[in-house]
Amino acid sequence: MAKTVKIDDELIDIVAREASVMSRSLAGQVRHWLRIGMTIERSSDFDQSHVAAALGGRIGPDALSCAEQESFVEGLFEAAREGTAEQDRFFTARRAEGLGVGLRDGVIVAQSDEVAPG
Repeated sequence: MAKTVKIDDELIDIVAREASVMSRSLAGQVRHWLRIGMTIERSSDFDQSHVAAALGGRIGPDALSCAEQESFVEGLFEAAREGTAEQDRFFTARRAEGLGVGLRDGVIVAQSDEVAPG
């Protein structure tokens, strides 16, 4: 039975480009990459628990294999995109105090700043 999975637009664009180059459907490209990922995770050169330990700061990334380091870097990017609960609390508190919460055209903006008409 088919299932629906929510994938962000950025990833769908990447999948669509690669699917077009490889003459695959979107689903076919996702299945292809899924099989590759499963194969890598099952290989003797890759241990997801090592990657998790490095992401958690329990071991250094230099202790990882090349494949594990690639997964580690992707994990870092993923964490940076999503942010942490601590970062959410920090920015929520800043918004409540009316302090800067981000950059717009190189200028720190506060919650109360209006977006300039486009």
